[in-house]
Amino acid sequence: MNVISALFDKRVRGIRLIELIGLSLALAMIFWVCLSKAREGEDIRRMSQLDQQIADEKTAVGGLQVEVARLERPERLEALATAYLGMKPVSPTHEAGLDNLAEISRTTSRPVAGQPPAAPAAPVAETPDDTLISTDAAKAAPVVPAASVAKPAQPGGHR
Repeated sequence: MNVISALFDKRVRGIRLIELIGLSLALAMIFWVCLSKAREGEDIRRMSQLDQQIADEKTAVGGLQVEVARLERPERLEALATAYLGMKPVSPTHEAGLDNLAEISRTTSRPVAGQPPAAPAAPVAETPDDTLISTDAAKAAPVVPAASVAKPAQPGGHR
């Protein structure tokens, strides 16, 4: 208690020591507020730059969305598919019913008109355990799916 009363009683050049401490704390707070305001001004300037950049990016995104919509038009894609890939729209009569599925699955694929037919590949013998043969000659030979290899006719004439 003696130390606190000494602060109130002690004088420096006619001013009490407690008043000097209070004045220096008030000046320090004023300086801190001014410094904070300066930093806040820089932050506000940076935020306005970021807001402007965001607005510019949104404008660019809008322009890109318009470009994507233009490029994805069905008429344009259909014209490109016809011009470069030789595709054409499917006719409405080109449908398969449930009755035709068995017949369609039995038919083999036919080469597209205008292209030379591919040479038939030699059938590859399958190993009993379906393992891969590790010889270099076997790796070079094309693999023919089992469904395309001709199967012997069953007795009784039924397939």
